[in-house]
Amino acid sequence: MVEYLNDLQERFFTWCDKAVQEHIDREETMLKQSRPRKNPDGSYDLVIKMGARDEAPSKFAVPVPEEFHELLEREYFINHPPDEDEEI
Repeated sequence: MVEYLNDLQERFFTWCDKAVQEHIDREETMLKQSRPRKNPDGSYDLVIKMGARDEAPSKFAVPVPEEFHELLEREYFINHPPDEDEEI
C-alpha cells in the first residue's frame, strides 16, 4: 500500500489511477507511461501513453481538475520544468 503525505496528494493519485484505468478499459490496451503536463494557459493535462507491446503507442491528454494545479506546481514541477516536453 502506498503512503501519501496528505489527503490532497492521495486524491490526486486516485484521480490519476481512475483516468488511466478508464483508457485501459475503453481501449483494451496497457499503460506505457503517464505524466502531468503544464499547458501554456496554466492548466494541466495528464498525458497518457498506451499501447500493446508491438504497436505504436497512442497518446491521450486528460484535463487535470483545477483542485490539483497547486499541488502539481508545488511538488511535481520542482523537478520537472513546465516547458519540458520530452517524448512520452
